[in-house]
Amino acid sequence: MVDIDEARLITYLKSNRAFFAPVVEQAVGLLDLRGRTRILDAGTGGGGGLVALARAAGPEARVLGVDRDPNVLGLAMRHAEEEGVGAQVSTRSADLLDLLSRQPADEPFDAIWASDVVWPGNFEDPADAVARMAGALAREGVLGLFTSNYYQSMFLPGHSRLERMLRTASELNWGLPGDGPTHYERHVHWMLATGLRDVRLHVLPRISSPVKEDPAARAYLEGVVWPELLAAARARGTEAGMSDDDIARAEALLTPGGRDHILDEPGYYLVHPALLVIGRR
Repeated sequence: MVDIDEARLITYLKSNRAFFAPVVEQAVGLLDLRGRTRILDAGTGGGGGLVALARAAGPEARVLGVDRDPNVLGLAMRHAEEEGVGAQVSTRSADLLDLLSRQPADEPFDAIWASDVVWPGNFEDPADAVARMAGALAREGVLGLFTSNYYQSMFLPGHSRLERMLRTASELNWGLPGDGPTHYERHVHWMLATGLRDVRLHVLPRISSPVKEDPAARAYLEGVVWPELLAAARARGTEAGMSDDDIARAEALLTPGGRDHILDEPGYYLVHPALLVIGRR
């Protein structure tokens, strides 16, 4: 399993927050938070969802951002204050399942948002985590499961074979299952199993073309995606079917400033097909 140091984590959170900001805002808008005052941001991370939720719900709402890493909560709170919604939000360092198990029955949440949180890297039983969130909702409450859908993104257009092997190397490096009930693409399955009604899947693509006019995309790719894929190639590339030439080609394409850096190709584009699954109690 990959170990992420604190500096890399903060870089990831900031870059990811900036890159996905327009998609997260769009996704939160689909929850219809009007009149909902008790909102949980499960796994708040850098606080992108925290801000979007507060804005969408309005000034009367209160949003609780929870993360088990206390070091990221300051980042999230500063972001909320900078975006003018600091008075509406609070944060708490806690394990999500512990928090849900201690939540008073007479204080349910009107809405719960979980962004890139429910997957096998965080929970041994993701379906159980989703069921517990559903159980913490008030009547007519709404649950939104958002995933950036990282492993179905087009990061290397024109290099599909290499991209498939890099994706496999990354999955191996993170210890992710290749299929089965805990696979990271089963958000709809987990939601349906809770018994929530009106379960709907929405595809919300984050597209960047040309990247030279999208600094958030370049920062995300060069600061987050390229280092992750190259680390996976070096650690597990051979196991994923990559030859030495394949690994060298990946190094050339994904090294900023290099002669073959893929972001400098005139036709380069990025498609990140984020997914949102909504269910109502």
